[in-house]
Amino acid sequence: MEKINRFFCKKLFTPNECIPDAVVDIADGKIASVKSGHADAECFLTDCTAVPGFVDLHIQGCGGNDFLDATPQAIQTIRRVAQQGGCTSLLATTTFENGPGGLDHLREIVHALHDGGKGADGATIIGIHLEGPYLNVEKKGGFGSRYFRPPSKEEFQKVLEITGESLKMITVAPELEGAGDVIRMALERGIVVSLGHTTCSFETAAGIFDMGANHVTHFFNAMMPLHHRDPGLVGAALERDDVFLQLIPDGIHIHPAVLRILFRTAGGKRICLITDATAPCGMEEGTEIQGVGGLITVQNGAVRLPDGTLAGSALLMDEAVRRMHRLAGIPLESVFRMASLTPSEALCMDRDIGSAKPGSRADFTLTDDDLKVRYVIQGGTLIRVGK
Repeated sequence: MEKINRFFCKKLFTPNECIPDAVVDIADGKIASVKSGHADAECFLTDCTAVPGFVDLHIQGCGGNDFLDATPQAIQTIRRVAQQGGCTSLLATTTFENGPGGLDHLREIVHALHDGGKGADGATIIGIHLEGPYLNVEKKGGFGSRYFRPPSKEEFQKVLEITGESLKMITVAPELEGAGDVIRMALERGIVVSLGHTTCSFETAAGIFDMGANHVTHFFNAMMPLHHRDPGLVGAALERDDVFLQLIPDGIHIHPAVLRILFRTAGGKRICLITDATAPCGMEEGTEIQGVGGLITVQNGAVRLPDGTLAGSALLMDEAVRRMHRLAGIPLESVFRMASLTPSEALCMDRDIGSAKPGSRADFTLTDDDLKVRYVIQGGTLIRVGK
């Protein structure tokens, strides 16, 4: 790792253009200027394409660890493995279970995130995404039953006290009794409310979007499918222009044709590429790890429970980018936007991360022509992550 003040690369994708022969000046960890041309630079990355650092809004773990492990060592492992996939910023996605010790464990997670989240050797943790436990057990996905409970504004107040300003997003099933109170409390504090793991109707979803919720967790997955007489959450989200859609682009959770259809419908300004990675991500085929719903295994590039249920993914962000481009045929400039600026905008952080604008944090992902990550630049520190 080394601090750099200027670097040169053969091209730089910003959200709006592709700059050939790009020269980027960095001061105090932020972008000072971006221009095209040849200039003296301490760091020449002539074989690399630079893009704003990838932002993952939904990652539960990788490298054999989960945020629920609640140790600084586990947090550091997840950050390092995610960074190897070009991720420079992430939301630590976690939850808490039923029982008297659930909130105590959440407090342990928050402390571990603080202690294990320091240093440039690993993706920056920009906050917490609480995926539940106020979810509908009928759409439990890879979660075990002990991770579901009725919404309670009294309990959520305790959650807010434990997480403080680190809680940036919460996924809720809005049809549950008491969900409205939790959603209002979150919105009042500027927390992004995402709908997911839900059987909610079109009318319920539309009403919650009118309240200010503007996000859908792993779109299409763990929700009712679009039906021409019962459009549900999918229809309610597609009808609007102000709702962000998380997407797992592994070609397993969603067919490539549906990826193309969604891109034509919603465009790159609304789709946030996510990994939804779980602990076995980054591990070899056949790896078995105890997850939130039971034993999970890497099988043919997917992570599954013994009954075949998908339990998150085995994606890192670079593979998510490659598959969205190659499986679905989406133009690279749009794919890069969905992996950087769009998730940043979904969190109202677009002035800080996800773009190549002067004044924003100097976070970049640098790839070769095969979209394999060679380096990341994080807060002005150059880190080699590829071979």
